[in-house]
Amino acid sequence: MHRKIYPHFLFVGIAILLFTSCNDSFSPKGPFEQQLVVYSVLSTDRDIQFVRVYTNYDVSGFDPFQNNSDTPVKGARVVLTGPHGSYTLKDTLLARADTSRYKSPITAYTGRFKVEGGQTYLVTVDAPGIGTTSASVLTPSPAQTFNWMYGPQILDDPEIYGAAGYVGAMAKFSQYTKAYAIQLVIEYLVLAAAEWMEESIEVPLWASSNFASVAYPSVYKANGYGVVYYSKDIYIRTLQRVIKLHPGSKLIFQRIVIRFLQIDQNWYDYYSTVRKFQDPFSIRLDEPDFTNLIKGYGVFGAFAIDSLQHLYPDEFPYNRR
Repeated sequence: MHRKIYPHFLFVGIAILLFTSCNDSFSPKGPFEQQLVVYSVLSTDRDIQFVRVYTNYDVSGFDPFQNNSDTPVKGARVVLTGPHGSYTLKDTLLARADTSRYKSPITAYTGRFKVEGGQTYLVTVDAPGIGTTSASVLTPSPAQTFNWMYGPQILDDPEIYGAAGYVGAMAKFSQYTKAYAIQLVIEYLVLAAAEWMEESIEVPLWASSNFASVAYPSVYKANGYGVVYYSKDIYIRTLQRVIKLHPGSKLIFQRIVIRFLQIDQNWYDYYSTVRKFQDPFSIRLDEPDFTNLIKGYGVFGAFAIDSLQHLYPDEFPYNRR
């Protein structure tokens, strides 16, 4: 006759054995290793370029937002190299628009030069006592074709254009453009305190009746071409909103500008990696990392800006002289 073994006694015994045989505490945090963190996006529409250099940081718990002190690296040697030579950048301080977390100014390295489309640029950062990192980027080439759609008539007098219509543009991109974004901006003069002031407003793709909720173009993957359409209705409502924002003031509408922001491979990979797991229904707790820096973290990318403008006529019906 064999003695009966009850399963629950067996499980309790195994549990006691496991808990009493391990006295070492466990932490999911690995050892901290200091690394350089570099962020820079070159752009063809300005004559000054910026590189931000930091170190990563550790926190006592598991929430990285516990840290409220910035970790800039000062005294580093930051060099940008392009088709016309190398530029050693100088460190400077920039005003911080959002001080809800970090109170100090933004530390950045700057250099004054123009970036050209279709060229390769290299950034090298040498921080004594921390390390060296580098990365390269190929800037998108200028758009091969870029033109308004539906002609200028709808821009100059949209209300008599017809019951339906669109404001739009099309651009043909080079093979180096991996994604693009769009802005449609109306620029105007407003007379305030006996002085003409330059102001602008971006036209949304959609807006609620009082513009309390608006939707603007996102980032789109490039497939050789970029096309955008704005309805005639939202174009007219944006013009009317300018008048409502400046009641009784004299207004002169100067121009409407559409901008195609072409995005390189590095920045698009960073953007798509970070946004890929932003699913409100996901149970994942981890977040993916992206870097194109050698022996460092961060992103070194580039934008190329193509713009097309249309000047409003003197008799533009929305002027208030």
